[in-house]
Amino acid sequence: MRTISNEQKIYELSRIWKDAEYNFAFWDKVNIDWDEEYKKALPRVLATEDIYDYYRELARFVALLGDGHTGITFPMEFMQSPEYFSMLPVYLVPVGGEYVVMSAAEEYKDAIPPFSVLTKYDGVAISEYIREKCYPYIWHANEAACGKAVTIELLYGRAGSEAVLTFEKDGKAFDVSLRRVDATQIKWCDYGMPKAQTAPGEMILNEESVRIKITEDGIAVITVTTFMDDSVPGKIYGKFEELRKAKGYVIDVRGNGGGNSSNADAVAAMFIPGPFESCAAETQVYEPTYKAWGLFREDFKNVPPEKAAEMHWDEDSLKSYRMCRHISFQRESNQAENNAPGLLEGPVAVLMNGDTVSAAEDFVDVMKMHTKAVFVGGNTAGTSGQPYFVFLESGGNYRICTRRCIAQNGEDIYNKGFSPDIRVAVTLADLTEGCDRAMETGLAVVREKGNFRG
Repeated sequence: MRTISNEQKIYELSRIWKDAEYNFAFWDKVNIDWDEEYKKALPRVLATEDIYDYYRELARFVALLGDGHTGITFPMEFMQSPEYFSMLPVYLVPVGGEYVVMSAAEEYKDAIPPFSVLTKYDGVAISEYIREKCYPYIWHANEAACGKAVTIELLYGRAGSEAVLTFEKDGKAFDVSLRRVDATQIKWCDYGMPKAQTAPGEMILNEESVRIKITEDGIAVITVTTFMDDSVPGKIYGKFEELRKAKGYVIDVRGNGGGNSSNADAVAAMFIPGPFESCAAETQVYEPTYKAWGLFREDFKNVPPEKAAEMHWDEDSLKSYRMCRHISFQRESNQAENNAPGLLEGPVAVLMNGDTVSAAEDFVDVMKMHTKAVFVGGNTAGTSGQPYFVFLESGGNYRICTRRCIAQNGEDIYNKGFSPDIRVAVTLADLTEGCDRAMETGLAVVREKGNFRG
């Protein structure tokens, strides 16, 4: 196995510590002593015996920053290696704070019924286990948005490692002992799960990044799964004439992990007349002389950032205070050009949830500010910004969020997300019945506002 020297461990940990100190965008939101945490991390990092454990400690260190755009990525050789990333042979999905079985390896088909709920892990209540064993290594400030990351923590680990999982189904609890195996070798059983029913209609665009369906009563359902694909706006624009004929629109960005905010603006532009303000943002400004002046200010001590503006300091003193804490920001506003082929008119519903992230949240921001769309589902993830990537000699990388996006309507979205107008939470009953209540609600909203019957 490839090894790493103590000198390199110290250097890479120090790179992260330094880069976060000068580039992280949310020091006013994090109540930690970064220098002290660095000193605590040093002996843990040096004590690691292999690169896998080393990266786990780096992840633990970075997770202290509590930001969804800040984190560690393992070297690809480890992520693709069954030796380190094998899987317990059960597939879980987060539903309302619980973890529900959607599939299992063929040999466990009878032992683990579908829709069983995970209640304990090695005898520990699942909520406690997640808090103690998973959360220290992942972003979890918005628990509703970290369910997928939790399932990875629960299921993946070293080949051959075992766990006893306790499930509950129909009021009965049962234990199953599982061993991690190569995920590519698992033969998944077919439970015959009900598929979510969709409104009948004609699919006019069906690609991985974007789908458009026109329902029988004339509602265009536009599903955008990512804004990473730069071809998305052009593909939607190519169907503009069909879209223009629709009576209303449901735009589904649930599960959209973001990408390029310009693509999000381009999609939103079809519903906004003329140019428009895109999401505002702040980035850190550093002028070291002001920090030097502030180091000897006794009156700066024990003043939290939220109280600084209330102090009777002159402008230079306030600037020095902020420089000392790396919380001096420059505000940016972004004017988006509108190159859409025209304006789509009619009622709009936007579907969103905790897996609506980053550029997809910027899309929600623009639609909230510049349209009369109704927002359905759950809060978005509450993490958007520009990460600064650094690739490490040991093979992995880290990213530090350098830019803080600001909601145009003044809503506090950091680790909270944009809130919906109509809250629709996915339930276990929805899964068992194959019901997509958020979609049904969105369609109903459009039909009601459009004054036509479905």
